[in-house]
Amino acid sequence: MKILDVIMESFQKEKFVSGREESPKQLESAITEAGHIALAFKEAGGRALIVGGFARDEAIRRILGRPIEGKDIDIEVYGLQAEEIQKVLKKFGKVKQAGESFPVFKIRDYDISLPRRESKTGPKHQDFLVEGDPFMSVKEAARRRDFTINALALDPITGEFVDEWGGLEDIKNRKLRAIDAELFKDDSLRALRAMQFADRFEFEITPETIELCRNLPLENLSKERIGEEWNKMMLKSAKPSIGLDAARYLGIIDKLHPELKAIFDVPQDPEWHPEGDVWRHTKLVLNKMAERIRLDKIDDEDKKLTLLYSALCHDLGKAATTKFEDGRLRSKGHAEASLKQAEQFLNSLHPQNVNQNIIKGVLKLIKNHLFIGTNYDKEKDELKISDKKIKSKAKELEPLSLVDLERISRADNCGRLYEDQRFRAGELFLERAEKLKVLDEPLPYILGGKDLIKLGLKPGILFGKILKEIYDKQLNGEIKTKEEAIEFVKENFIR
Repeated sequence: MKILDVIMESFQKEKFVSGREESPKQLESAITEAGHIALAFKEAGGRALIVGGFARDEAIRRILGRPIEGKDIDIEVYGLQAEEIQKVLKKFGKVKQAGESFPVFKIRDYDISLPRRESKTGPKHQDFLVEGDPFMSVKEAARRRDFTINALALDPITGEFVDEWGGLEDIKNRKLRAIDAELFKDDSLRALRAMQFADRFEFEITPETIELCRNLPLENLSKERIGEEWNKMMLKSAKPSIGLDAARYLGIIDKLHPELKAIFDVPQDPEWHPEGDVWRHTKLVLNKMAERIRLDKIDDEDKKLTLLYSALCHDLGKAATTKFEDGRLRSKGHAEASLKQAEQFLNSLHPQNVNQNIIKGVLKLIKNHLFIGTNYDKEKDELKISDKKIKSKAKELEPLSLVDLERISRADNCGRLYEDQRFRAGELFLERAEKLKVLDEPLPYILGGKDLIKLGLKPGILFGKILKEIYDKQLNGEIKTKEEAIEFVKENFIR
């Protein structure tokens, strides 16, 4: 049996599952399967290398021991023309092709292409001329990338890295360094990529790279691309405050986000906020929320973004409301004032990245983030909130829950420098909500429109009035069963 036949038989038997790759064994399986493809290209006279994010993440995993999310594998093939690449791949199964001037071949979870060079042709992010060249050197092909850690290539046959730009050393030293100063200027998005990579990997951006980023024009970047980088930073970071600081000193906030810039250096009362200004507080709150998301093992991305952006934006209104009154710094009405600023900031990240459901959820949490804390009597150790208010709040927050409200309230309360991070008010609130059976969702309507029709009523404006009145009585505890609700309708609305 020929070597290629052995490779294909093995390739067809094994299955690499894309998505989250959390164990070394799964990563090794992915690399091994890529090695099967690489051997076929080698037999055809070419050389195939894994490039891009997968190679970088595998290097970080090996050097720093950090668990990294796996992803689809990008492979560059050297020494073969596009037609020859496609011919080899067809022996492995169905091949899809994307692009014409620069084809990318897709098979299973692999994107396979020629090495390429890119030339800037206009001011926009997508204004590039891409040319494939099978006879480029690995070093020259990697020059087009942004940072040295992204210029690594991995040989799936030997398992060794090809490092032409010092990426491995920069990973060891936890440095984020631009490769080529001139080519780096071709893509303004790299400033935001620096922000989110520095945050995700907790790497220090080198001074010369900071200077390059600060000089990049950002006005031509699309909202979509900006929002994508913000979301990556939020979702993949253990300490989002690192990215916020990077966004500040890279000039990103100054150029793109006036809502965030407004809270720089806004003072707070030192007794209530010993941590310092609103910016410092916001960073601490955001980190607390990221920690809570991990502890609660929340996987839903929309839920995570809702919680994280609510933490980021909860005090934006303090820039306009902070005043010195009665001998203290106060920010009366800042929750309501934060709503407009938060909405403007989130809309600047494009609906595809932060959809309206997320924005609505963020605004609900911001509006109510003081609800628990301001209704806690510390001396009596009790909540000054009626059962009806708690039940009503559960309905108001829907589809979010009172647990989500406690999450933002706790993050806000603990985003300070207090030693006691217990947040007793939140504990009591969750206990009450659970007792009232509205912890995760509001009370369901005890009666519905179909029930009213069965009672002989005709659909119309009156339906809404009746159902609302019944629900109010549910919240008050005046109506507890469906039978009681039906009796109320008969007595008051049926003649």
